[in-house]
Amino acid sequence: MNSQAGESNSGAAVRGLLLVLVAVVVGVLLLRSVDDPDDTTVTDTAPPAAPGDTLPTATEAPTPTSSAADAGVTGSGTVTTVATSVTAAPATATATDTTSAGAEPFQPRPAAEVSVQVANSTTVRGAAGRLTDRFKTLSYITKTPTNYVGTPIDRTRIYYQPGSLLEARAIAGVLELDADNDVFPMLADTSAVQGFETPDVLLALGTDLAE
Repeated sequence: MNSQAGESNSGAAVRGLLLVLVAVVVGVLLLRSVDDPDDTTVTDTAPPAAPGDTLPTATEAPTPTSSAADAGVTGSGTVTTVATSVTAAPATATATDTTSAGAEPFQPRPAAEVSVQVANSTTVRGAAGRLTDRFKTLSYITKTPTNYVGTPIDRTRIYYQPGSLLEARAIAGVLELDADNDVFPMLADTSAVQGFETPDVLLALGTDLAE
């Protein structure tokens, strides 16, 4: 009987040792599963706020749009956007490019600023005076009508002082004369004009316009 009791006690001791070993192995496996960084997910957590403190809420900054907006900050700290647009400056005509604007590069002075004297070369009495009256009605500054001494001129000639070419050409248009062939620079010798008063434009009246 004693031998059977000894065997029973030794068997119980062996089973108890096995249970302890199993428990140790299980515990080691559990600890490894907890400490293994590959099996755990690390999360960042903010430290707890102190009593009475509040943490600001993170907001996403506005994203600029494709319309080229300029971001600005108002006095209250709010981000605002100001849309800007680029417009091409319209092309403008230069001072020398008057043709493209549809205007002549130069214009004659108004009739009220141009003086005219008529000198009659024909034998038609009073012809210079009558043509002078016509210029008066056109608002020209008229000088005293006079005579052009010498041989009568078949075709009326228009002479102009320096700076009065356009005005002389305008007068040629009024009288239906040729602005290219009937207009000349002022006579170098004006002795043939009786009572010459230095007008801007001098008309040597010919038989074509004498009335």
